[in-house]
Amino acid sequence: MAPQAATVGTAELSVTLAEPPDLPEAERVMREVLDSDLGGYRPQWHRDLDSLDDAYLRRPGSALLVARYKDELLGTAGVRPCELASPPNPGWLVERYNQPDVCQLVRVWVSPRGRRRGLGRALVARAVAWSTGPGGYRRVYLHTDAGVPGAEAFWRSLPTREVHDSRPDPFNCVHFEIDAEALLDRAG
Repeated sequence: MAPQAATVGTAELSVTLAEPPDLPEAERVMREVLDSDLGGYRPQWHRDLDSLDDAYLRRPGSALLVARYKDELLGTAGVRPCELASPPNPGWLVERYNQPDVCQLVRVWVSPRGRRRGLGRALVARAVAWSTGPGGYRRVYLHTDAGVPGAEAFWRSLPTREVHDSRPDPFNCVHFEIDAEALLDRAG
């Protein structure tokens, strides 16, 4: 997959493809969000945080993007091949999205200090542009924990289509597919 331009943004906000020197700060933000919003680290779901380099920088078809606001790294977004497990996901969802032309957006997380500044939207736009660029993925899948304040509303404010609402489940999971073309047109 050929990456697009590495940086987008303004004087105050920039989104870039992560480089090895960014990884300690990215991990700090990810663990901060895990602790503040998601009940902490769970090895069965968050193992990629143990080696961001292996999970995103060295793995084909994967990338980690970071958002800086006034030079402070405050947000992350990961792209990786879709590899859902069943359980906990329904078998039909796994069959539909575990395809070579589908990527999954993961770890779209913004530190509480960086929220309400457009970092999340900029991260998603950049991640979708990278993932669907020439030779890239055709579809973009994600799921969110609707129990996190603002998470479901954020994804519904973007050009997404709900494909499954698994509530009530222990994870408050809502699954979406992003309309990449509409998102990129909007981000223009």
